[in-house]
Amino acid sequence: MTRLRRALNGIAEEAPMVDLADLALAGHRRRRRVTALLAAATVATMVAGATTATVTSIRSHGVAAAWRTEAAAAPLRSHDAAATPQTEAAVPDLPGGRVGPLAYAYRTPCDVDRERKTIDCAAVEWRVVTRAGTTYRLPQALALNDQERRVPVAISRDGRMLAYYSRQAQAHVVRDLVDGSQVTSPVTVKEERIGIGSMLVVSDDGRHVVFDPREGSKEPGLLIDMRTGKTVRIPGEYEPVSIKDGIAELVRYVKTDLWLMPVTGGGRPVRFAGAYITFSELAPDGRTVAAAEMKDLQKQKLSLLDTAGGRAPRKVAVRGLPEKAGVIATGPWRSGSELTLFALHGKGTHVYSVDIGTGRARRLADYPPGKPGGFLVLPGVASG
Repeated sequence: MTRLRRALNGIAEEAPMVDLADLALAGHRRRRRVTALLAAATVATMVAGATTATVTSIRSHGVAAAWRTEAAAAPLRSHDAAATPQTEAAVPDLPGGRVGPLAYAYRTPCDVDRERKTIDCAAVEWRVVTRAGTTYRLPQALALNDQERRVPVAISRDGRMLAYYSRQAQAHVVRDLVDGSQVTSPVTVKEERIGIGSMLVVSDDGRHVVFDPREGSKEPGLLIDMRTGKTVRIPGEYEPVSIKDGIAELVRYVKTDLWLMPVTGGGRPVRFAGAYITFSELAPDGRTVAAAEMKDLQKQKLSLLDTAGGRAPRKVAVRGLPEKAGVIATGPWRSGSELTLFALHGKGTHVYSVDIGTGRARRLADYPPGKPGGFLVLPGVASG
């Protein structure tokens, strides 16, 4: 039984699977936290009469920021749609050199023959979409390993850094898409270590990545200094939320413990009474994080938690979302009073800005719906 599955309290067992390819590839996903939360959100969307054949998938807990505050206004103008990729037939490989910051990445689906009831995942790959709307194939990034475990990619908060696992190097690579430089980790990671629910997070400067090899296991994760090769061991029960300003934010579910660990190691976790998920990055005040308590998950409420442990949580009722929208992630603090939030409704993932004083939500951008079996990775979101 996985860490967050205990907190989800059986929601996944009652929710239908959303994709045939995912079902065949990993039957365990009906018990994983991502499927559980997305399935719950999908059910709510269907009840509202907005049924969709596909579901966009992003990590539904520990979410880092999606964009730097100063960069947020450009790609996220009110009610503007996010960049839309070109047609499938015209997708080139990601070239070397300067490309420009990314809007998102997605994994292509397996080929499903519903009549013959067969699935072919040989052509599954990661693709990236720039803010300008150009889509590139990412053949250098492993998408599925030999055990058919999904291999994550990660994008920095400002869309500049792209981290992925290279089968050729047997290590993680960070590519700067603005200046075109690339760094391969001095720390090799055997491909077979990438297990169910593996996660990846990259810092804004690309110097640090956190690799969590397997969700729900005792196998420790690694914080890797891409420049020196120095590693810091992360206990297996913790999962990464973000790396920001030299601090790795880690969370242990069920109990719930939050650990703001310096990238050099150290620090101590703080425990919150209650089961929380969808953790945000640390707020500009240096002590507040936003999260959703499990019992409030479908009530569109957020809790503001004091990481110093000196104040009781303050709850904020989010106003302005569609009635049945499923809140699936928190994103960047755009200011000391404004938080980004991701919600699933209709035919895609939608980005809102929430005033934590009034709870008023303002729609910022829309992302296209995921393809069957696909996964949407947003800048700054802990990918897995």
